[in-house]
Amino acid sequence: MIPLILNDLGYTSQLDTFIQSHDLAGFEIGRIIRESKKKYVVKTELNNYNSQISGKLRHEAKSRSDYPAVGDWVAIKPVEKDRAIIHEILPRKTIIERQAIGRFGKKQTIATNVDVAFVMQDIAHDFNLNRLDRLIAICFASKIQPVMILTKIDIADKSELADRVAQIDKRFNDIYIFLLSNKSMEGFSAIQNMIEYGRTYCFIGASGAGKSTLINNLVGEKVMLTKSLREKSHKGQHTTSHRELFILKDSGVLIDTPGMRELGVAESFKTLESTFEIIFTLSDSCKYSDCTHLIEPECAVLMALEKNEIDRSYYDNFHKMKGEQSQFELNKRGIKDKETIKKMKSDSKNKKSRR
Repeated sequence: MIPLILNDLGYTSQLDTFIQSHDLAGFEIGRIIRESKKKYVVKTELNNYNSQISGKLRHEAKSRSDYPAVGDWVAIKPVEKDRAIIHEILPRKTIIERQAIGRFGKKQTIATNVDVAFVMQDIAHDFNLNRLDRLIAICFASKIQPVMILTKIDIADKSELADRVAQIDKRFNDIYIFLLSNKSMEGFSAIQNMIEYGRTYCFIGASGAGKSTLINNLVGEKVMLTKSLREKSHKGQHTTSHRELFILKDSGVLIDTPGMRELGVAESFKTLESTFEIIFTLSDSCKYSDCTHLIEPECAVLMALEKNEIDRSYYDNFHKMKGEQSQFELNKRGIKDKETIKKMKSDSKNKKSRR
C-alpha cells in the first residue's frame, strides 16, 4: 500500500513500478516541494529534508534540465536528521520549460509533473494578449492543459471586461476561462471545485497577477508573501524568487513559480500549431503548401487579416515567436555566425518571393 502522504503528493502506480524495476527499494522516495539556487527541500512520508544532489548526478548532468526541479519525484538517502542526498530523479510525466533569459540556446525548467497550468493575467492593469500567446505556447509545448484565470475583475469596467473576454474567445479555441476577484472572492469557488485530489496544478503569469494571493486563499492560510502593484506602472513586484509546492487537504497539489514577463520560446515550430490554431487551419487553404504567410499570393492567412477575421497582433506575434524559435534552434545547434544566419534568412526570402 502506498503511504498516505505520498498519495497526497500525487504518487502514481507508474512510479511504483519504476522503483521496483530499478532496485530503488533501499532509498527513501519523496517529492521536491521547494527549489532555490540548486538547493532543495524534499518531502517524504517520514520528514522534510534539506537536500543536495549526489556527485554522480551532478557529474552526469549534461544540461540544466538534468538537475532536479520542483515537482520532481526523487530517490534520496538521509545523512542527518533533516539532511539528505538526492541520488536519482524518477521519470517525469511532464516538464514546463522556457528559453533561459540571457542564455541563448538554453532552457530553464519551471516545474515538473504538472497536470494543469493556471495561466493568470491581471485584466485591469496588465492585460496582454501577446503574453497569453506565449504562456499558452509553453503549456502546449509541455503537453499540459492550460486553464486561463483573469484576475482583478472587481476593478475592471464591465464593458471592458466583456470586450477582453470576447478577444480571448476569438483568439484561443477550447481553453476554459475563469474570472476571479481575490478581493471579493467572486469566481473563487469555481476554481476551488475544479481542483482534484492527487493532481498537480502550476500557476504561471506575470508578477502582480494575483498568483500568491490565490494560493493563500486555496491553502487557507498565508503561505505566500504578497505585495501591491507599483503605483505608477501598475506592474507587479516580484514576490516569489523560488519555486514551491503546497498540498491542499483532501485535494490537489499546487506549485507557485516566480513571475514571468520575459518568455523566450524554446520549442520546435510544431509547438505553435496549438497556440495559433486559427492560422494553421487557414493555411490549409493557401495556394502554396509551404506558404510563409508574408507576401505570397492567394494566402488564406493574409486574406483573413485583410478582412479583420484575425487580429493584427495575433498575426504579428505568430511571426515573432516563429522567428524566436528558429533562432533558438540555431543557437542550440551552435550556429552563431552572423553571416551564416544572414544567408539562411536570405535563402528563406528567395523561397517566398514567388508571384
